[in-house]
Amino acid sequence: MANSRAKDGVRRSAGGGVLVALLGFASFAVHADTLGTMPSGQVVTPGTVTITNPDGTVTTRPAPATTQPQPVQAQPAQPQTAQPQAARPSPGMGPVSEQGDSSAQGGNPALNAGPQAITPPGFGATTPNVGPAFPGGVDPNAQSIKKFTPVPGSANSGIEMGELGGVDASAAGLIGADDGGFGPDMWRGATRADVDRYLAAMPVATPSPVANDLSRRLLLTSATPPEGQAAGGTSLLAARLDRLIASGHADLAAQLGQSANADKSPPVSIARARAALALGQDKEACDELADIPAGNDPAHDEAAAFSTKLSAFCQIQSGNKAAANLTLDLAREESLDDPLFFSLAAQATDGLKLKAAEPKSIGILEARLYKLAKRDLPKNAGTTAVPAIVKTLSADESLPPQTRIEAGERAAMLGLIKAEDLAALYKLPKFKPDDLENAKVGKFPASAALRRAVLYQAIDAEVLPTDRIDLMKQMFATGEAGGVYLATVDVMLPMLTQLTPSPAVKGLAPAAVRAFLLAGDRAHAQQWFALVAPEGSPAIGRDARELSALMRISDPKGPGALTDQIAADIVADLKSGVAANQNFAATEAMLFDAFGQPLPQAVLEGLGSAPRSVGAPEATLNQLHNAGLQGAVGEVVLLSLVAIGPGGPDSADRQAVAQSVSSLRAVHLDAEARRLATEALMGRSHAGRG
Repeated sequence: MANSRAKDGVRRSAGGGVLVALLGFASFAVHADTLGTMPSGQVVTPGTVTITNPDGTVTTRPAPATTQPQPVQAQPAQPQTAQPQAARPSPGMGPVSEQGDSSAQGGNPALNAGPQAITPPGFGATTPNVGPAFPGGVDPNAQSIKKFTPVPGSANSGIEMGELGGVDASAAGLIGADDGGFGPDMWRGATRADVDRYLAAMPVATPSPVANDLSRRLLLTSATPPEGQAAGGTSLLAARLDRLIASGHADLAAQLGQSANADKSPPVSIARARAALALGQDKEACDELADIPAGNDPAHDEAAAFSTKLSAFCQIQSGNKAAANLTLDLAREESLDDPLFFSLAAQATDGLKLKAAEPKSIGILEARLYKLAKRDLPKNAGTTAVPAIVKTLSADESLPPQTRIEAGERAAMLGLIKAEDLAALYKLPKFKPDDLENAKVGKFPASAALRRAVLYQAIDAEVLPTDRIDLMKQMFATGEAGGVYLATVDVMLPMLTQLTPSPAVKGLAPAAVRAFLLAGDRAHAQQWFALVAPEGSPAIGRDARELSALMRISDPKGPGALTDQIAADIVADLKSGVAANQNFAATEAMLFDAFGQPLPQAVLEGLGSAPRSVGAPEATLNQLHNAGLQGAVGEVVLLSLVAIGPGGPDSADRQAVAQSVSSLRAVHLDAEARRLATEALMGRSHAGRG
């Protein structure tokens, strides 16, 4: 108790769908429960309260109203027809085609039973009957949405906030339906507990551009919060801020936190402080201490540990070393186990460098303490720093070029910096002419980041087209091997765009098609694809087979009909005995089904030969299917991201990918569904690699 009071004094001084499988696939049954329902109707129960006053007199007055659950009597089911949601226009988005039954026709009765279409029944042709979105009778429009000033640096966008009740600012957002958001009623029909649970499981900072885009928009959308209370009463805003910071978007988290400044709860204040620290805004971070309780157990309570560390940081920064040393002493007495923190704090206060192992991961506050202590970051900081600070590290001119490049590649993967920023980082190392020549014969620096830097400089200096395309192919290969393929594509697109597709550069065509498709530039991909499979000629060879499929799946008008020739190619792959080809064909077949194309009997039979997929959670896929049926866009996006997982569509379970594509189309996110399908099939393709 004494320690707690002393510490407080120090603180004040600081200032899916149903997938019925065939042969090797699992059989699923639809669960009746969806991601969430609203609570039953409630009634107000009046009462009185008796108060004894200090002078001994007694006063009786009405008690505050309380709520009690009211039993809901069963009512006969009434058919209800949902109005179809208007499609949100997207660049190049084609019309939603009508879907048919994908069950097999004729043949073995056992084979005729599956797989069932993963698209919602009748989607595109009829509107399914669904129950009321709010069984408890809650009006989704009860909370109005206000639009305030534009987001700094963002054109034609605005901060949207709900009318706040108490301190729950969960309705706040930075984007609306007109600028990429999912609408104010995106959580229609969902419960707060389920949204919290899936939001915590939602992957961020993935290698997928479409997954990163969907998660960012979901977290920034201004929307009426889901009904219900979370365990512990934590604000939904805090969860959104934490996920934004984890995705690297500390700047957006800071904007969102300030737009909902009415929420002074400790979790939100901690998130605001972390976002400010990630941006190097130490004063703003320290100002948040007024709303962050000190806590009494930093050894076991994460919030208390952060509060203690931030207090010491702010005291050191303000020059109050005596208060900082007292905070550090109290932290030791309370068994805070963090040798690196104590080492950095001691160096910042007294110039002492206590022994401490280098961290496996450099956090936000740790990075600021390194700066405050004037200690060099570890050499691997670019690869071990949390996403929230990689953009800051990439711009830090005091760091070695290798560290900045490694941080910059990760920042580019997350869309935190532009391609020209990464190009400038690749030009930082001062390579000799011999180094550039050695790159042509495969002699590179030991560091993978410097290897890409020397390749980039060699490509930029090369004038011979044949040598240049060889270097480009190596650049794409090393980017993919290093897990930064998306960043490599971004930085190489300007060079690729300058090249004119011709027979002289045909060897680069598969890699160019792949790169342009990932970047969403189908027009340039088509020009390069013509070198692989000229129009009117049959696709010959493995590259042509796989790139043809990718071009079909990426078409804004849809993949088209599953012709006899395409079906024959799929069946040949499925029966080839080559696992890579089987996996590609099985994914292609399921995507055709997701886009509403019935699978021929021969394809259904061939699916039994494909390797089993890793297995997506049945409950999640069923909930994703139901969310699509009900038009619940927030649930569809959230559950799709959870089902796909942290590796993105190219490494996700193919059943999860197909159900996500189907459900995204059901809520009229057609462009996103097409991008997701393209990434997934590209991940199974070996065309243009290496």
